[in-house]
Amino acid sequence: MDDEGDFKKARGFLLTYSALVLALWYFGADLTQFKLMGNEIKLHQRTESVWLVLAALNAYFWFRLYQHIPRNGLYFDESMNNLYDTTLVWFGSKIRRRELAQFAKVTFASSHTASEKMKVTWYGGRATGRDTLEEERRHNGPETPELHQLSRGQRTAMNLRVGYKYMEKGEWSLFPTYISLPYEPNAAVTWPVKALTIVIGAFVTPWFTNYIAPLLLGGISTGFALWKWCDMNFFTTTLPHLAQSCAGLTN
Repeated sequence: MDDEGDFKKARGFLLTYSALVLALWYFGADLTQFKLMGNEIKLHQRTESVWLVLAALNAYFWFRLYQHIPRNGLYFDESMNNLYDTTLVWFGSKIRRRELAQFAKVTFASSHTASEKMKVTWYGGRATGRDTLEEERRHNGPETPELHQLSRGQRTAMNLRVGYKYMEKGEWSLFPTYISLPYEPNAAVTWPVKALTIVIGAFVTPWFTNYIAPLLLGGISTGFALWKWCDMNFFTTTLPHLAQSCAGLTN
């Protein structure tokens, strides 16, 4: 079975149809007549339900694509996980910069005299979620959970690093020294970081455009079609009547 081919076909149908529905909605197309295979067709009955039919077909293509998405396709792939780790560490080092600098000064002071100087030179770190997973894989083998199944704390944990150099015998040390500080960010940090990762990933990796964007486009176009149907059948008649009733213009 060609699962990849079926997915691409389903995605192509959804993207094409959703774009068409959005174009019809945006340009206010008259859907009471159209051409089919060179023949002009004019609708005479139930024209008020055309947008409902379009929404139903759009929903069908949406579910068809969803059913063909590869296993774990909606979770971050390798490229997105790499980007997520990089963004986590960057944010972590920014948030804890003052604490890291203070930690470096205290560590330096514990092994050097007060007359010696030191200077922080860089901040960095490493996300340890995948390291934790590798450790569990060595112990549990096939029963090891996948990366997206780790708890938020395990997945986003990191070791932040701060490097510094110091003056020795009147000269700065040639090679900087670094120390590490474990950090497990809370949800107030990790969720914005994940959102930013998705935004950046939409431009630099194919994961978003392959799996997420078609579903979003399909959902949006279905919603607009339903809104148009409701507007034609309910809002244009019910809302003015309610407004007149509130103003006391009707009996």
